[in-house]
Amino acid sequence: MALRNTAAEFGSLAKTLHWLIAIGIFVLIYLGIQQSGLERGPEKTEIRFIHGSTALAVFVLMTVRIVWRFMNEVPAHPDGLPAWQRLSASVVHWGLYVVVFLQLIAGGMVVATGGRALPFFGLFSVPLPVEENHDNHEFWEEIHEFAWKIIAVLLVVHVIGAIYNHFIAKNDIVRRMTVGLK
Repeated sequence: MALRNTAAEFGSLAKTLHWLIAIGIFVLIYLGIQQSGLERGPEKTEIRFIHGSTALAVFVLMTVRIVWRFMNEVPAHPDGLPAWQRLSASVVHWGLYVVVFLQLIAGGMVVATGGRALPFFGLFSVPLPVEENHDNHEFWEEIHEFAWKIIAVLLVVHVIGAIYNHFIAKNDIVRRMTVGLK
């Protein structure tokens, strides 16, 4: 399998980034939900540490993915795909990129405006040049708490679209990002 994308399918780097980011986003949603109901304490602190570290990894992977996407050809939609499906696929994909970045930035700002650096699994921390500020902290926290819901909706639409294309439309859209074309 080629590293770079072709007109027909995604290359191995794009596929690897897609699936690592997908796993990371699901882990982030799970950890976010887990810690949201906990009282302050060591368990919540540990979950937040893992959540923040995973978010930093996803941010780096998303940045690489976007750069790689602009440096590569993007496989064309299959012939015969209706215009509304082409448009909705583009809206969902770019919506995910934008809202995931917004979510990751908002989370980083929550940490930074709370007076802390972004952790990375105990290996190092990334300080942001942002002052501790309660009002800004609350603002970014609200964005962070709302944006994941938009991500969840877009993910559901993305997965339903993939299932529809694979099992009902029986085209190669899913295979382009998984095992490759027939």
